[in-house]
Amino acid sequence: MILKRLSFPIFLLITLFLSCNEKKQKEALFSNQDYKVNINFAEKWLTDQKYDSAYFYYEKAKITAINSDQKVYALLQLAAIQKHFCDFSEMESTVTEAYKNVENSKYLPYIYNLLGIAYQEQHNYEEALNYYNKCFNDSLSDLNKCIFKNNIAVVYLEKRQYKKAADILLNTITVDSLIVNKLQYAKNLSNLGFALFKLNQPQAVDYLNQSLKIRDSINDYYELATSYVHLADYYQKKNSQLAFEFANKAYQASHKTNSPDDELIALKIMIANSEPNTAKELALQQIHLSDSITKARQIAKNQFAKIKFDSKKATKELERQKQLKEYFILGIVLLTGLAIFIYYRIKISNRKKIEETAYRTETRIAKRLHDELANDVHNAIAFAETQNLENPLNKEALLENLDTIYSRTRNISGENRDIDTGENYLEKLKAMMASYNTDDRNVIVNVDGFQHQKTSKEIKVAIHRVFQELLVNMKKHSQCTLVGISIKTDKNRIEATYSDNGIGTSNLLNLKNGLQNAENRIHSLKGTITFDTEPNKGFKVKITIPN
Repeated sequence: MILKRLSFPIFLLITLFLSCNEKKQKEALFSNQDYKVNINFAEKWLTDQKYDSAYFYYEKAKITAINSDQKVYALLQLAAIQKHFCDFSEMESTVTEAYKNVENSKYLPYIYNLLGIAYQEQHNYEEALNYYNKCFNDSLSDLNKCIFKNNIAVVYLEKRQYKKAADILLNTITVDSLIVNKLQYAKNLSNLGFALFKLNQPQAVDYLNQSLKIRDSINDYYELATSYVHLADYYQKKNSQLAFEFANKAYQASHKTNSPDDELIALKIMIANSEPNTAKELALQQIHLSDSITKARQIAKNQFAKIKFDSKKATKELERQKQLKEYFILGIVLLTGLAIFIYYRIKISNRKKIEETAYRTETRIAKRLHDELANDVHNAIAFAETQNLENPLNKEALLENLDTIYSRTRNISGENRDIDTGENYLEKLKAMMASYNTDDRNVIVNVDGFQHQKTSKEIKVAIHRVFQELLVNMKKHSQCTLVGISIKTDKNRIEATYSDNGIGTSNLLNLKNGLQNAENRIHSLKGTITFDTEPNKGFKVKITIPN
């Protein structure tokens, strides 16, 4: 009778894999903190044989995995638990999922091995052999090759192709690395002994006893049951009493290691080799044990199915949250991009307005130089060339003309020179406004509420130039006798007003064209400027600038 002691039966697969790698690779596998917490819980419960709790945390680890290796590790541990409860169909599904996610080729031999076990336990022997044979590659150690060959031999034992099984195993038991590994060496010896027993070879019992001796020496209670069963099977037709004794030892060993499947196999041999009364009692025990196993495994399957269902729900929720997060980040990126685009559009627009303002200022200065100075200079030159300057009256007239030219030059220069925006800014602003007072015109200025110390240089320059242009415009066109100017800081903005009692105008468009520089300056600071005028009702301006 074959006990399926396939290699990597439960929870050894990844341990062997990791043992072939450096410490850094182990640390990398468990680097994710959430994943590490779930894995630690899972393996604690696994050590305590609380398989439902272990399964729950391996599922959580699978969800929190951030790379392929982490996810594959969790999936293979889940598959191992499913194998423990003989849920081979689900095991196949889980290992297949691991195979789809694998990126590290070193996992592949162990994945193929587990798929081979899943197919073998479902009696699909051809697929089992197919996957066992896929396990082999040049990177495998000699020991691992012997392990996989043992699994292939077990398939042939189940197919009753004992000669093939024996040939494979005979080639492994001389490998040094296998001999050193007593646990695995004993497996190969035991299966070889069983194959030779089925071939009626006399040396079979030697291999069986050799395997038993090794297992007993290393206290391998889990595998001792296999040796006892093989020996019980060997002696069934030779010595029923000895067969019963070995079967009873197998039962005790299986009970000690909590292996109910092995207990059932041992009970069957004991029943076949006992007296009728004892056989009846053992048969009842077998039925009770079989029912208990079936019930326990069904409960476990239901629990695992619920855990898996809840896990899928949690995974979908995580994916939904991840998608929302991605949409949120995308929205932030788009909004940021739009804000940057708008910012640069406004910046470019403001730059154009500043350039237009500079151009208009230069044009205006050139026009004033031409209109107000060029003719006067030309006339002064002609006067000096044609008149007798020895004459005191002519000399005095020339000097007056030159003084007028000098005064106009100073006025133009004063209107366009750099503005002092420091501590004396307010005093110089008031002085500029007061310079437009005449005997017939009174300019009233109220700037005490203007907190110029908290105002940027650009805003102070703009205010000075705008009111300068308004006053120049007033001087040329308004014919007013009274001008009122107010500037104050109100919370986060600056409010400024201008009003006069001049003749006004009905053509606001022409007026705005004449004050285009002033309007451009305010708009470049994201402010607003409004004009209000009618014939014989004066002229008003309201300015608001964010501070």
